[in-house]
Amino acid sequence: MDDLRLSVLGPMQVRRGAAQLRTGGPQQQAMLAVLLLRRGLAVGAGELAEAIWGDEPPGTATGIIRTYAWRWRRVLEDGEGPQVLATGGDGYRLDLPTSAVDVFRAEEAAACAERASTDGETAQARDLLDAALAFWRGEPLAGIPGPFADRWRRLLADRRLALLEERIALDLALGGHRRCVPELTELAAAHPLRERVHLLLMRALAQAGRTADALAAFRTVRRTLVGELGIGPGAELESEHRRILAGGSVAAAPSQPAVRAAVPRAAAQPVPEAVPGPVPRRPAVAVLPVPGQLPPDTSDFVGRETLVMALGEALVSPVNGSPAIVSVAGMGGVGKTTLALHVAHQVRRFFPDGQLYADLRGEGPDGGRPAAVLANFLTALGIAPEAVPDGTEDRSALLRSLLADRRLLLVLENADEAASVRPLLPGTAGSAVLLTSRTGAASSLATLHTDLELFTPEEALGLLGRVIGPERLAAERPAALGLVSACGHLPLAVRIVAARLAARPAWTVASMNDRLAVEVRRIDELRIGDLAVEAAFALGYRQLSADQARAFRLVAAVPGPDIGLNAAAAVLAVGRDDAEDLLESLVDVRMVESLRIGRYRYHDLLRSFAQRTSRRTDPGEAAAARQRLLGFLTATGHEAFRQGCPGDEIDQVFARPSTTGLSFADRVAAQAWVSAESGTAVALAHRIGTEPPDGEGADPDHRERLNGAVDLLVMLSPFELGPHRGPLTEAVDALAEAAVRRGDARAEGRARFLRGNIALDLHRLSEARRQTRLAAAASRAAGDTAILRQVLNDGGLVAQYLADYEEADALYGEAVELARRLGHRAGEVATRVNVALARVYGGRAEEGAAVCRAVLADLARGLPGGPAEEGPGRAYAMYVLGLALHTLGDHPEAAEWFGRSMALASGLGLEVRAAQSRYRLADSLRAAGRLRQAVEHAEAALAACEDLGAERDQAHALLALGRALTELGEEGRARACLLRARALFTGLGLPVDAHHADLVAGLVAVRTV
Repeated sequence: MDDLRLSVLGPMQVRRGAAQLRTGGPQQQAMLAVLLLRRGLAVGAGELAEAIWGDEPPGTATGIIRTYAWRWRRVLEDGEGPQVLATGGDGYRLDLPTSAVDVFRAEEAAACAERASTDGETAQARDLLDAALAFWRGEPLAGIPGPFADRWRRLLADRRLALLEERIALDLALGGHRRCVPELTELAAAHPLRERVHLLLMRALAQAGRTADALAAFRTVRRTLVGELGIGPGAELESEHRRILAGGSVAAAPSQPAVRAAVPRAAAQPVPEAVPGPVPRRPAVAVLPVPGQLPPDTSDFVGRETLVMALGEALVSPVNGSPAIVSVAGMGGVGKTTLALHVAHQVRRFFPDGQLYADLRGEGPDGGRPAAVLANFLTALGIAPEAVPDGTEDRSALLRSLLADRRLLLVLENADEAASVRPLLPGTAGSAVLLTSRTGAASSLATLHTDLELFTPEEALGLLGRVIGPERLAAERPAALGLVSACGHLPLAVRIVAARLAARPAWTVASMNDRLAVEVRRIDELRIGDLAVEAAFALGYRQLSADQARAFRLVAAVPGPDIGLNAAAAVLAVGRDDAEDLLESLVDVRMVESLRIGRYRYHDLLRSFAQRTSRRTDPGEAAAARQRLLGFLTATGHEAFRQGCPGDEIDQVFARPSTTGLSFADRVAAQAWVSAESGTAVALAHRIGTEPPDGEGADPDHRERLNGAVDLLVMLSPFELGPHRGPLTEAVDALAEAAVRRGDARAEGRARFLRGNIALDLHRLSEARRQTRLAAAASRAAGDTAILRQVLNDGGLVAQYLADYEEADALYGEAVELARRLGHRAGEVATRVNVALARVYGGRAEEGAAVCRAVLADLARGLPGGPAEEGPGRAYAMYVLGLALHTLGDHPEAAEWFGRSMALASGLGLEVRAAQSRYRLADSLRAAGRLRQAVEHAEAALAACEDLGAERDQAHALLALGRALTELGEEGRARACLLRARALFTGLGLPVDAHHADLVAGLVAVRTV
């Protein structure tokens, strides 16, 4: 990865060393651009689709994105180094150092230049800015479509211009006016409304002794500003003009930091050309005071560079003759005040008539009310207290009069109600307003609104290092990453732990991390002096209604990453619509997040605060809420299982639910629900498994909850659980241990069955064999015949993977007999097909084919559950029949059966079976001489297997692709695929795949020779 370089400051380029790699078409490039510029953050498939295609993505967007991801993996990963393009949730992220991307290398050079300039190293700063500018090779993201690329093209073009202005300012400070005059003349013509360019041109001309030309340049820009915008030059241009007129020194003042140069006096809408003469300006006589009420800027402000630029530019850009109003909203502690004050100080030079500040929450009975704020503003502007009008409307009118034709910046904190903000707004375009709020309720008044996000990990580390020192951070960087993660990347929390570490030099970062690891004490640890995360959260909590506060506490009692609307309604014991109203109102006040419609989650620290508040308010409410959730999940899981295993006699497996859950039209709908709620279900089961079952603090209802939790996970087992496999293993282990402690054979047998299933999926065959044998013993002891049948089937699969086909036959045989005794037709079908598969692998392919044809004939006569019951078994039988025919050398018919299996599995939402059928289809097509089709199917299958995280299936897809490419003569690609396949087969070490591993090794050896 060290030699990988990606460039977007021009047409997209990807290089490894000296070699330029393929970047694909424009939309494929658009996907990579999004992932690059999000700096290591995961980007969901929906967000990628919107970034690439805008509001109207194609119906196949997810599949196209998946294909692009597979292509980028081929380009970015060499098969030997670490993974570059990782799957995260339903999307992707790029794991690349910032040094690999030209944008970030340019920003680092610019940051070094700013530090050098601050330290007085002007020449070094100029050279560093030259280096930063050298990364631009033309129009950024040239030719890349989509709204994301359009937005970043503008931002990066503005960034280049700002850096260029700063470099020229440094050149002038070093006496390089002769070099700068031609460059500035061209820039002034290209950017007639950009005042800083004209200021630098005037300065360069004056330094060159061309005073008349410098004054003429001022007159030109003044005419342009008045004619186009209806406003006169800004304070800096006026000051430069006066200095040149006075014949004073025109040597450059110390350069402003680059970010300040990036905030221009931007354009408003033009006014009619008939406006005569200059715009009237208030005389420079001390008639009214110039207030400077801004609280101080933060000396260690870090990150958010692009946002600072965007907000600053918006503040100096009136819209349609109206004042610029910028709104920043976000949860408590996210840094709204810090950001607002930093931006305000950055742009204060554009508001020479003063800056006003007010906290609209205020202190005392009237402190933040509009009338009181207006009185304070009026007196700050020179109105005697006794002359301040009595009514709010009159005070507001007087304020607008005082602000007319003046340039003031108003910063209004905690502007949570539009009605409180409206009387404080100026009426003309000269002034601007910067609002902060938790709710964003005043965003309707804004010309630009932004919801402030949490720090990125790098921004959080930047603040931590700025406070505790870079050496201390570098010495414990892994612990520091853990620390900022424990803070949830919340700026206030990071600032607090940084301050605590700075005040305690003997503490290590790891020791601070350990203190935050105890979740019930985490909120207490995040406090120093008058800074406290709890205080920031409590401020928002106190503003909630009683129903909102109850919902905030109860939903936080639910473990798991997020929660769906129906589950939340069960937790709150209210209807779905009422639950939605409550949760959406909590989203509005930034106490809960909603990243997708109908799903809600907490920031980790807000969850801790809510749970703490719940314990203090009503110690029993959280447990009751979780019990209601378990009832809803098991009732709905019962219905999902009915779709996932339609042939099971469900009442033989589970007790009838005592509550009502959701119902599903088909397996696809059930899978969608499982995918959404499995994280919550697994987390709840894990919590139940770790509750104390005996002794002090024991709950007499724990046995019932324990069996309910185990049953819930069994209900979900026929479905794909997505990214929750790791937590599922921990949950099942906890449930099994709790069952053993209680002596509950039924719960133990079911938990061991699940544990063996997980081990089998992971190809950990020794563990799978141990768990299935323990599960069989416990199930026999409990008389749990329905689960015993499935355990025996799984035991047969384990034996088959171990190439012990005799044991597999015996276990399958007992499982078939139990299925017939139970009347479980679908289970009987699945196990009979397993018998066929064992015979194919055991060298008896003709017998395997005969079993499959018999099964398909039985299925043609129908099962009681109809197509939903028949479908999975039919797709599986078609798949194994294809394997048998391929083994027997009948490749065209094998391809036909694989194709039918793939189509049926895709329609049923069986993604794994569909992917398996596809790579087998590819290999049969290769063997039949249809090589191009084979490559297309193998590539698509590989992309699907990678997204599913199925390593064994990836190896088989790579083998099929490598063999097809070999026969096409594409030696380089073929070798890369075969090497990856060999690594996967070797890592898995499955006896059943030994011949595949040998085949790959032989092919690689041939390619090497």
